[in-house]
Amino acid sequence: MFRHLLYFLVFVFFIGCAQEVTVDQKFVNLFVELRVIEMTYGKDAPVGRLVRQDALKAAGYTREQFLAKTEEILNDERQWIPFQKAVTARIDSLLEKSSEDSAEPAPKEPVKKKRAKRGGDD
Repeated sequence: MFRHLLYFLVFVFFIGCAQEVTVDQKFVNLFVELRVIEMTYGKDAPVGRLVRQDALKAAGYTREQFLAKTEEILNDERQWIPFQKAVTARIDSLLEKSSEDSAEPAPKEPVKKKRAKRGGDD
């Protein structure tokens, strides 16, 4: 009996360790967006607060729900590490996009042709 219980516990342990934690990419995007907003407007600016509220609403979160989910992730190492990797990947993708946009050549201004002087009576 004890041996069966031990086998069961070992089985449950390995099953628990083998499960991968999935990362909610929508939440990752929101997390990064809110950090960018905070860096752009500051923590205390009224405009920043309004922009953050709009971002939360667009993602379907209240401030309290966002903070609770963030706290849950921060307190669970199994969730935190994949989440942090996803956040880093999202930031890198935004930086790559930004550098690609700035690497494109600026549109050339049209060249104005000088009028040739016509021969004639001056």
